Amino acid sequence: MHPPRHVLEEFGAVGRATRLDGGRGRAWRVGDTVVKPLDVLPAELDWLRDHAPSGGHDLRLSLPLVSRSGDLVVDGWTAFPVLPGEHVAGRWSRIAGVAHEFAAVFDGAARPAFLDDRTHAWARADRLAWGEEASDVPDGVPHLPALLAARRTVVEPSTIVHGDLAGNVLFDDDLPPAVIDLTLYWRPVRYSVAIVAVDAVSFEGAPLGLLETIDPEEGFAQHLVRALVFRIATDWFNELPLAVDDVYAATVERALDLAARGR
Repeated sequence: MHPPRHVLEEFGAVGRATRLDGGRGRAWRVGDTVVKPLDVLPAELDWLRDHAPSGGHDLRLSLPLVSRSGDLVVDGWTAFPVLPGEHVAGRWSRIAGVAHEFAAVFDGAARPAFLDDRTHAWARADRLAWGEEASDVPDGVPHLPALLAARRTVVEPSTIVHGDLAGNVLFDDDLPPAVIDLTLYWRPVRYSVAIVAVDAVSFEGAPLGLLETIDPEEGFAQHLVRALVFRIATDWFNELPLAVDDVYAATVERALDLAARGR
């Protein structure tokens, strides 16, 4: 659906509307503004407006824009600034650093209440990964039973983290990294890094060794196990064809091996 003219006017978006490849094909670039249908709870946008600092850190964040009427949502549409930069393949270790920097931006923030109200597949899969949601997982769902059985207790503090950084960090030679599509969770930072590693190995051709080198400290395998539960359970909850192209098989095998060795 093309963004309505009055929505563009409300957000001050001027120029030709061009559909973007990301955002599941629903996002449009209009000049220096990205507009897309609301795909999060309005409370998430409110939280970002109220809690994201405007400065004092080394990241550029894609924060929601306020319309001329003072609203973050106009007839079901939201808007964000276009941030200069591009995704650069292979910068997985740098993106892992961004995961820590992103968490530091929100250091001291309390756990957002909206997390308990989310019911989409990603939120449910995250809760399953951390034992906060019970689901009867059929044996036919690839890898999930083995991954769930491999979980052990993780005793690390939780904070605000970005749950989908691998494709959402943009690099510019003259500017700090930009973080877009802010997908917030309340988890240990290393879990956010583990999702980067799982995505890089499963989808971007990274070597399996990245699962060990991106965070060589003890206990990281438990975050890898949970990151894989998160990704695979999301596909399952979204009723995607899990067995057609098993992109996770090698990643799961290595993660389970590391977990069994107590890494």
